[in-house]
Amino acid sequence: MPERPFIEEKDYQHLLSLGFTEVEASRLIHMKNHVGEQIEYREMVQESRRLNFIRWLIEHNRLSR
Repeated sequence: MPERPFIEEKDYQHLLSLGFTEVEASRLIHMKNHVGEQIEYREMVQESRRLNFIRWLIEHNRLSR
C-alpha cells in the first residue's frame, strides 16, 4: 500500500469500502484537507479587488471620502 501522509485512516478505509481506489481515496482526502485554504485565498483576492475598486472610485472623484 502506498504511503499516505496526513490521511486519517478511518476516512481512507471508508472511501475504500465505498469502492474508491487507493489513489482516488488519497486525492479526495487531500482535497478535503485543503479546500479551506482555497476558500480563504479566494476571499482575500475578492477583498483586495474590492479595495482596489474603492480606491479607484476615490481617485477619480466618483466617491467622496
